[in-house]
Amino acid sequence: MKRIHIYFATLLLVLFACSKELKKGYDTQQIYANLEHDILTISADSMLGRAPFTIGEERATSYIAKRMKEVGLNPAFDSSYYQNVPLVSITTHLPKSVNVDLKNGRFSFMVDDDICLWSPTTRKKVEIANAPLVFMGFGINAPEYNWDDFSDIDVKGKIIVVLVNDPGYYLLDSSLFTGYAMTYYGRWRYKFEEAERQGAIGCIIVHEDGPAGYPWAVAGSKSNTPILYIDSKELDDPACLLNGWMTQGAANKFFKVCGYNYDELKKKATSRGFKPIDLNAKLSIGITNEVERSVSKNVAGFIKGTERPEEFIVYTAHWDHLGVGRPVNGDSIYNGASDNAAAVAWMLSIANAFKQANIKPKRSVVFLSPTAEESGLFGSEYFVQNCPFDISKGIACMNYDVVLFIGKFKDVTVTGYGHSNLDSLLQQVAQRHGRYVALDPNPENGMFYRSDQLPFLKAGVPSMFAKGYTHQVDLGREKTLERINSYWQNTYHKPCDEFNPEKDNLDGLVDDVILFYEVGDAIAGTDFKPEFSKKSEFFR
Repeated sequence: MKRIHIYFATLLLVLFACSKELKKGYDTQQIYANLEHDILTISADSMLGRAPFTIGEERATSYIAKRMKEVGLNPAFDSSYYQNVPLVSITTHLPKSVNVDLKNGRFSFMVDDDICLWSPTTRKKVEIANAPLVFMGFGINAPEYNWDDFSDIDVKGKIIVVLVNDPGYYLLDSSLFTGYAMTYYGRWRYKFEEAERQGAIGCIIVHEDGPAGYPWAVAGSKSNTPILYIDSKELDDPACLLNGWMTQGAANKFFKVCGYNYDELKKKATSRGFKPIDLNAKLSIGITNEVERSVSKNVAGFIKGTERPEEFIVYTAHWDHLGVGRPVNGDSIYNGASDNAAAVAWMLSIANAFKQANIKPKRSVVFLSPTAEESGLFGSEYFVQNCPFDISKGIACMNYDVVLFIGKFKDVTVTGYGHSNLDSLLQQVAQRHGRYVALDPNPENGMFYRSDQLPFLKAGVPSMFAKGYTHQVDLGREKTLERINSYWQNTYHKPCDEFNPEKDNLDGLVDDVILFYEVGDAIAGTDFKPEFSKKSEFFR
């Protein structure tokens, strides 16, 4: 521990020395002007909401590539700033109801109201006959937490029914996983991935608003609608042919007719050593898939390191948004100014700071604007899987997403605090700017696993998702949290997510440009190599 403290003290001296040189280049008025121009352009109505595969994508990616060239970044993909991302859209067509045969009778789930299902395969027709349903608790295999719901059962050919989130959430017990804060094991994505690894033919998650972090309207919207995936051979013949959710109300009724009490089984599932329960029910269904292939684009440029160019840090900010959709108050263009035009502008300004600095980075610095974040982080996932750099040489990732235009912040809120010693570095730099590190006010929502740092984390790259967020200088913390709640309820993923220069204030974004430039420079310009905490599920 003493060695670590000495190292960070030395690093802080380096930061002070560097910042003295670099602050000469800080022109906050110019940074503000650049941010404003980029946000207004990227979130303009002419971008049509930046949905993948549309003219909005062509316009947005062309603009970002043009700005990267103006800044002076090298193209990341040979001579191009673009990386083609092959995606496939799969629409699973379902009947109006899904029937399950019981020992004495039949139970029917109404599609959309009780259950939503989809088939993650490019096979045009899928037939599932008499697949047994098994309640698998949380459907988690986590050796570092000494937890394995699959230890006493072979689920091949079975449909597993699992709870959302992880045991710590339900018991508020910090000794179970991370207590109230969600881990990756609690995310729906993990549940489906583990079902595939275990060979289950299907996986259905019981939805509850609290532990899921969103209402049924979000979770239950995938039936009979196009769902994007990275186009790969794995989709041709997966083990798990059926994914889905069922409502808590439907689960209560279904478990009851199976002879069980849902709440009692949920309580048992939070105990170590829980044994899976055969529900004595079998599901049969025939479905058809409509498959359409398309190509979207990641945009990336980089600055080559002067001493260790094979090592790199990466800044990420996705360009895509929701396109043109259902009108709200007469407006059908989902401009996505805060989500995520402002973050792209942040990234471009940091790139410019690196290019203008007197001292060039020893490691390479990559600036990635991925596609299809809103659809499932597919652009960043494809980049990691097909990285133009050696991903094993990835040193750190800093992602930025969802920006509040309300002025300066006292805090730097870290979503996913404790996963690596990047947190300590951030705290050192923040203190120099009179700011403090705060924790995510809603860790149960699992936001750390819902943005573009996730594929880098899974690839073993320590990553950070942080920003000024919970303590606006003039409002104070309590009123800032009220503004945050208002944002999520009234602005997030709505057409009114627009930028108005006359009433919106980018001073906080300017501060975050400077802050995260200095954090990145402390990594790219020194020998510091971030490491995962042993408590992180991404520790290797």
